[in-house]
Amino acid sequence: MHRITATAIVLSFAGAPASAGVELLPDVSVRLEAARYAPVETDMHWMGWIGAGAGLIGVGATRAYFTADVETIIGNTRRAFDASQANYHLEVGLHRRLGARYEAAVFFHHVSRHLVDRPKEQAVDWNVLGVRLAGQRAGRVPLAFKFGLGHTTLASLVGYRWEATGQLGGVFPIGEKSEAYLTGRSRYVTVERSEAFPRGNFLDRSAEAGLRWRRGARTLETYAAWERRNDVFVQVPGARSRALFGFRIGYAGALSGRPSP
Repeated sequence: MHRITATAIVLSFAGAPASAGVELLPDVSVRLEAARYAPVETDMHWMGWIGAGAGLIGVGATRAYFTADVETIIGNTRRAFDASQANYHLEVGLHRRLGARYEAAVFFHHVSRHLVDRPKEQAVDWNVLGVRLAGQRAGRVPLAFKFGLGHTTLASLVGYRWEATGQLGGVFPIGEKSEAYLTGRSRYVTVERSEAFPRGNFLDRSAEAGLRWRRGARTLETYAAWERRNDVFVQVPGARSRALFGFRIGYAGALSGRPSP
């Protein structure tokens, strides 16, 4: 079923007019993030994220894209800053504008989790083939949403099957180039139980509030968040509820120097 849905969306994307202009590498994005967990525990004091992406080719309202990110979990077991996990996130897909406020995408997402300088007995990774719909509503309090649905084509050890994601956020302007924001996220995963991971379906969720400053295509965010996250360890099941305090630096713009649409 998921393959039929993804194929239908790809075919609809292929319907872009032949006369539409073709752009090579139309845009790029960069993201840096660091946060402190509260409470902390062995091997889990800080979270770091670094990644980049690019539009590979654009035809009219349709673009092919690629992103690559590294999530690092840091503790102080062996030294002051001791990386314990390195998790790689790779994604390729097509997204298409649907009018001025909406965007649809078909994507292939890969996650590979690794222990750093520690024994690892088995590969832990999964691939998700899916679709997303994102949009925004203008108004006194601008709102944005994003929903996704996908199915794994590979799930080593963790046993993931279906994955549904949702995100809803509001923005509260407090100046010409600054704003406060509030965002909620959720991720529901169906699971095939195993002896190594004897748990059932689960729901990850988080809520985040922060301040954002904009300078053209550049952004700086400081935030406080709460999350309930499952499978926080690489090779054994485990869930944690905790707070995060951190910041993000981002850039999303066209290669010509103009902000991306």
